Amino acid sequence: MKTGSWIVIILLLAGPLGASSPDSTPVLLDQVPINQLRNVLKGYNGDWRHDSDSFKGVPEPVINTIPADAPRLALPDPGERPLPVDFHDLLANRRSVRDFSSIPITAHDLALLLWSAQGVSARMEGKSFRTAPSAGGRYPLETHVVARRVEGVSPGLYRYDPETHSLVGPRSPAGGDAGLVAACYGSEPVANAAAVVVWSAIPRRTEWKYTYTSHRMIAMEAGHACQNASLAAVALGLGACPLLSYHQIALDRWLGLDGDNEFAMYVLALGKPATK
Repeated sequence: MKTGSWIVIILLLAGPLGASSPDSTPVLLDQVPINQLRNVLKGYNGDWRHDSDSFKGVPEPVINTIPADAPRLALPDPGERPLPVDFHDLLANRRSVRDFSSIPITAHDLALLLWSAQGVSARMEGKSFRTAPSAGGRYPLETHVVARRVEGVSPGLYRYDPETHSLVGPRSPAGGDAGLVAACYGSEPVANAAAVVVWSAIPRRTEWKYTYTSHRMIAMEAGHACQNASLAAVALGLGACPLLSYHQIALDRWLGLDGDNEFAMYVLALGKPATK
């Protein structure tokens, strides 16, 4: 498909550009001075804690919003997959793989990848702790899984539930598989992957405690999760390609997110590396 065709599909998926919440005026990034954009990554010189809803006694937002009665597909125990990998080799061999074969990955592979990224590693005093660090244990990330060629998993879009180590779904987004590829500008790794993971953020979970310092924390956490999954892919003999090239509105809409209270942040294409 030609580049122009992808642009048309993206625009159809996204609808009117510049849409925003009623109480805000959209400002595009190219309209913001670079030094102001850098402030998202910087700390804050003052004491922000008294400005937080946590300090003010506002009830904290619920972290796990997946309904208890939602249909689930239980995933294999990640501990059942032996991984005799040297840690040095694991780091040395991590590379972005962009060419995937048509060979499926296994449900055990997917289970370990998802658990590595956002799985529950411990429970203490009624609180869950995950494999990737999260500022204040707020866990603002949600993990969406597009299964295409995964043994034992029907194709479709799922949401990973860390609390039960299961997949919720599947459902079929409007636009189908082509809609996802279009939202990622026709990316070949996304088009050919056996599975695609998309992390979205629900900023309110972190903002409740950390106010205007939250957003760099959320960006860091997405990096933690994706790196964990990328290293797990190396250990499993799989290929992984982290991607930030996507049309924000189109991808949010394809995932069924409102783009304001929850929006896509990071994409990871996964599969068996193509033989050369």
